Amino acid sequence: MAKRIILYTLFSILMIGVFFSEAVVSRTLGEDEKLIWVGTGAFNDGFYDIAEKQFSQFLRDYPEHGKLYDICYLLGKTLYIKEKLKESRNLFSKVINENKQFEYTEYILFWLADIELRFGNNEGARRYLVSILNRYPKFEGMDQVHYFLGLIEFGSNRLSQAESHFKKVSVISKNTELIQASHFWLGILSYKQNRFDEATGYFKMATPDFKPASALFFKYAQFWLGETHLKQGKFDEAKSIYRTFYERIKEEAFAQEVHWKLGFCDYQIGNFKEAIGTLQSFKTQFKDSPLILFTHYLLGEMFLHNSDYSSSTKELNVILTRSKENPLWGIAFLSLFWNHIQQNDFSGAHKVFQRLQKLNHFDDEKAVLQWLNAEMTFMEGRITDSLPYYFNVLNTKYREKALSRIGKGYFFENKFREAITNFDILLLEFPNSPNTEESLFIKGECFIQSGNWTQALDAYRLLVQNLRHHHWKLFALTQMGNIYFSLKESGEAEKAFKKVIEDFPHHPLATLAAFRLGKLFFKQNNILEAIHYYSMILKGDRLELLGGAYFSLGEIFYQQGKYDKSFKSFEMALQYLQESSPWFFLTHLEIGNLQRKNGKYEEAKRSYLTILNHAKDEDLKKAAAELLRYIEPN
Repeated sequence: MAKRIILYTLFSILMIGVFFSEAVVSRTLGEDEKLIWVGTGAFNDGFYDIAEKQFSQFLRDYPEHGKLYDICYLLGKTLYIKEKLKESRNLFSKVINENKQFEYTEYILFWLADIELRFGNNEGARRYLVSILNRYPKFEGMDQVHYFLGLIEFGSNRLSQAESHFKKVSVISKNTELIQASHFWLGILSYKQNRFDEATGYFKMATPDFKPASALFFKYAQFWLGETHLKQGKFDEAKSIYRTFYERIKEEAFAQEVHWKLGFCDYQIGNFKEAIGTLQSFKTQFKDSPLILFTHYLLGEMFLHNSDYSSSTKELNVILTRSKENPLWGIAFLSLFWNHIQQNDFSGAHKVFQRLQKLNHFDDEKAVLQWLNAEMTFMEGRITDSLPYYFNVLNTKYREKALSRIGKGYFFENKFREAITNFDILLLEFPNSPNTEESLFIKGECFIQSGNWTQALDAYRLLVQNLRHHHWKLFALTQMGNIYFSLKESGEAEKAFKKVIEDFPHHPLATLAAFRLGKLFFKQNNILEAIHYYSMILKGDRLELLGGAYFSLGEIFYQQGKYDKSFKSFEMALQYLQESSPWFFLTHLEIGNLQRKNGKYEEAKRSYLTILNHAKDEDLKKAAAELLRYIEPN
């Protein structure tokens, strides 16, 4: 009961206060001042409907009042807040046009600029903003003025002016969100002008520590950072950015594009397994995407690379069932053509080629068809027939590839001089060609076949100098080692073979290099090194070299007087040697000698007879026959 009395008392006091204050106002203020007082109070408290009503009545009742422009300003601001932009613009314009000394002109100019921007009148907005720059350099919203001017100049493609304004924002503003937004647009400007390193820096500044002041610009900056990396061919970095972006915006509209680009990055990197999985998922989720046909094409290309020809054909046929006007039609047919070529299905390739002849889908139709015909003929093994087609495209975009093919064609036909000439032209005109390494290697092979080992070495040496950990470097080093080995330049041969093992330790040619080194060191009587390299071979699986290594170890142990080890090594050699091997019958001879030395004459006799009955080398047969004469019965 007591609480109720207290509450009633408080309520009464409040009501008395209200009635008292209204009474005071009614006694002390005129009607004009009451309208201003109530309207201003309502505006300050956020009751904009009341404020609009009060200010509008004031302007109707007192059109010549001394505070006319103040009320026009307040009503204009009220209508601006209420999004009644046309009415607001009219009032603001009245103030600045009729009262040149109005106290808040800079603010009115700023709001008028904003209104014009919303109406799409960028040049009108620009005039207002430039007026603030020129007349009110200390305007407290100057960072926003520069920001809006940056947007306007960007929209008008005045890029240098836009860049200047956005840079000004980042210097003078204390608004983190505005700075972040300016960095974003500076990134876009740099990207647009192909200044990708700068763009990367700005986009990173627009997303500091992944704790953005503005979620909007964080997302956009993340996306465009990925785009920048993509444009530079930095597919690993782009993929990482897209992944972060995708995880944050899965439910948003442009997650579709990012999903696709994750697959595209893996495609470019060569991670076909991941790319296929991502793009298959994209294909299922976004069947109506404008990227869907390109997705089928990429999948077709990757399946082709993986030799999954049926899946490749299936994906490509999706494109080929659509309208011929589709820009992917032509390249889908090209992929289908290569699909048949890689399967050595030349009948199918010819059928696709016939269809390609009728397409008229390429800007340089004649050159494309000549090139495809050349490639098809070359791959069929009709090298001579292919050469005229390659000659026909020498003055087209295929010149580089054609020179390479012509050189290879001449090499296969044993026309080494002509091959070298073509490779020289290719290397001179296209020093950065992707065919450079192969061309240098085959050029070296041409010199070898011509008996010119010095020039062969020059070609291989040039190849080795310009490459790291590449299969052409491996082949060149191996051939250099073989040439030096044949020339008995053991020091240079040793360097080449050791480089093969060092740079390509797991390649089968490394085993061959080890075998050569074993022979080199054995000839030099460096037994420990010889054993080391022969032992390396025993860890591999090249059967033809295993037999040779065991044979060589048998010889080493024989020279050392370790006859038991020697005998076991020769026996192991026979497990891997074929009868056609030059070591096969030599091994039987050495085994026979060891058996004879140990008094095992019958076993020795069988070993020598094996040589006499099956070997084709007459000198070896004579040696076996001579040794048989020394065998005496127990």
